[in-house]
Amino acid sequence: MHKYANCIAHNSSEGQLLIGNEQTALIDCGMAFCADKTIKNIQNALGERPLDYIFLTHTHYDHIGALPFIKKEWPCAHVVTSEAGAAVLLKDTPRRVIRELTINAARVHGGTQNFTYSDDVFKADIIVKDGETIPLGELTVEIMETPGHTRDSLCFFIPEMELLILNETPGVLMPDGFMYPCYLTSFDDTMRSIEKCRSKPYKLLSLPHRGIANQEDTDEYFKKSLSVNTACRDFIFEMKENNYSEDKMLDLFYQKYGSETLLTYQPKKAFIANARATITCTLRN
Repeated sequence: MHKYANCIAHNSSEGQLLIGNEQTALIDCGMAFCADKTIKNIQNALGERPLDYIFLTHTHYDHIGALPFIKKEWPCAHVVTSEAGAAVLLKDTPRRVIRELTINAARVHGGTQNFTYSDDVFKADIIVKDGETIPLGELTVEIMETPGHTRDSLCFFIPEMELLILNETPGVLMPDGFMYPCYLTSFDDTMRSIEKCRSKPYKLLSLPHRGIANQEDTDEYFKKSLSVNTACRDFIFEMKENNYSEDKMLDLFYQKYGSETLLTYQPKKAFIANARATITCTLRN
């Protein structure tokens, strides 16, 4: 699909490229440790054309850690995010966490080790709201606010291609068919976001860390997503009813969802941090 190029440089990273006849847009820019390879993949897809936009699905380090390197290569590219995402990017603590996790990922995976960039590169150039559109020529990017994984999560619908680009709010579908629930801020928001996404007249789905889904995964994706997230909520309530300690709940959550395939995408430390957030927000609501 020449209008949509997978530029992912590592399975734990991100980077999908939309190529309109007038402008181009990168959907997330991935991890810093593999930024050089990501940039090369983007250059190969763009040819002599510039990169005009960098759309952020959300502000986690595995999706935006390479931003300083992408902006160095294409300084005129406009970073596009939600109002909530723009606020996160300006805060010292998220910037510090992005840097710390970026350095740790480089230690684990190798690759780029020079992280002397300025944190000031983490800022939005364009703030978008639900339902707004940004044209790329014959292609249109429709903004969809889909909180649940994070408060700033965005999906993007390209009506001319009948393509729905998902973030991690509905869940992450592994290549082995296992779907991992990823709601970190709100189960209820997640369910509303899933219904919002499935209502779009899509034929193609682009999945986080994967790219275009095959037809079988596309047909079953939202049915599986609703089931997996509901089962996760019920599992957490069941553990609470059994009066398990937080440590016990985290251990059982890891046993249930910490597949070997998933852990090739996400280190155990990050998994546990996310699991704690999922448990906490479920019980809070």
